[in-house]
This record gives sequence, C-alpha cells and structure tokens, in this order.
Amino acid sequence: MNQKRTRIRLPHPPPYRPSHWTFWLTVLAGVLIALAVCLSIYMLIESWISGSITTNNRGPRSTYTLALQPRRYWFEFMWQSFWTAFMLAIGVFGLWIYRKGRVREQRPKGKRSR
Repeated sequence: MNQKRTRIRLPHPPPYRPSHWTFWLTVLAGVLIALAVCLSIYMLIESWISGSITTNNRGPRSTYTLALQPRRYWFEFMWQSFWTAFMLAIGVFGLWIYRKGRVREQRPKGKRSR
C-alpha cells in the first residue's frame, strides 16, 4: 500500500506570530541605534569643521584643537569614527537578523496555463 494513503497526518503547531510588544520594542531599538549613529556623525562633522573635538569619556572631558594638539585631535577623531562605524555595523547587522528571522507569508501558487 501507498504510505501517503495509510498514514494519519499529524497536527502541526500554528506558525510563530510576533506579538505587538516585540515588534514595537524592535522598532524602538532600531530608532535609538539610528539616532545614536546620526548624532555621532553630526558631532564628528561639526568637530571636523570647527577644528576642535571633545572627548566622550565619563570623567573630566578634554577638548583638543587641531591647531594646538593635532595628534590628539586626530586620534580622538579616529577613535570616535571607529565607534560610530561600530554602532552603524551593529544597526545593519540587527536589521539583517530581523529580516532573516521574519517568516515569509505563504502565497498560494497560481495555476499554470498551458
């Protein structure tokens, strides 16, 4: 006998549907990461135009100018650029993971015409 005719089909669990909470938390995290990257880029552009940069450490902040301390200025500029690029990579990776994890909608296949 054919196995397809004799086998009893087992019930399948319903497909995963993300809740509204998880969707909006994902949107909030994405918006916060995008805002942090945009503000960091704005700070870098502003410091490049003005010629002075302020450190982002938790202790006493230091300001370096391009005219008086060019090595420290460029080191701090590259350090902040590195962390901005790192945040941007985290955002892009998170978007890629989110899109990869989404379940595609099952579309009914159309009939072929001969």
